[in-house]
Amino acid sequence: MEKSCCPLCQEACKVIGSRKRQGIRENGEPLTLVVRRLRCQNPQCRKIHHELPDFLMPFKRHITETLEKVLQETTEDVPMEDTTIRRIRQWFARRADALVGGLLSAYVAATEDFGVDLSTLPQAILPRIFFFVGSSAGWLKKVVQILVQTNRWPQTQLASVSTIPFR
Repeated sequence: MEKSCCPLCQEACKVIGSRKRQGIRENGEPLTLVVRRLRCQNPQCRKIHHELPDFLMPFKRHITETLEKVLQETTEDVPMEDTTIRRIRQWFARRADALVGGLLSAYVAATEDFGVDLSTLPQAILPRIFFFVGSSAGWLKKVVQILVQTNRWPQTQLASVSTIPFR
């Protein structure tokens, strides 16, 4: 069995349990998985991670194949409501620049090519992403794998931070 390590500090992780994770298959059927919960053994980190299969994205219920179809505007055989399709596209539009930035950062770190000419990258978001991972089926899995494994996944975004203390 492959030893798990923390994506934040690269130290060893220990299995501390499991939890159920819900998903939705490409045909619309529900999917229930049991995923391992891991804790980083580094005393300064001690973060808890969940080991997701590559066909699920963090914080998304639909599998990556379905999300790819929605993002590439091929939704004829996608079993979801129009409002869900719209929300997925809005989510992607809000985070697309962060995803591309993470891919660019990972590319520079992996190739040590600090002279990347950004003017050669396509202007549209999907072609920019395809520049790094290709456009064949499974491109979204590759994006997730690269960004999560290099600790470049946009975890959360704060809308605002209040300077007024809670009472």
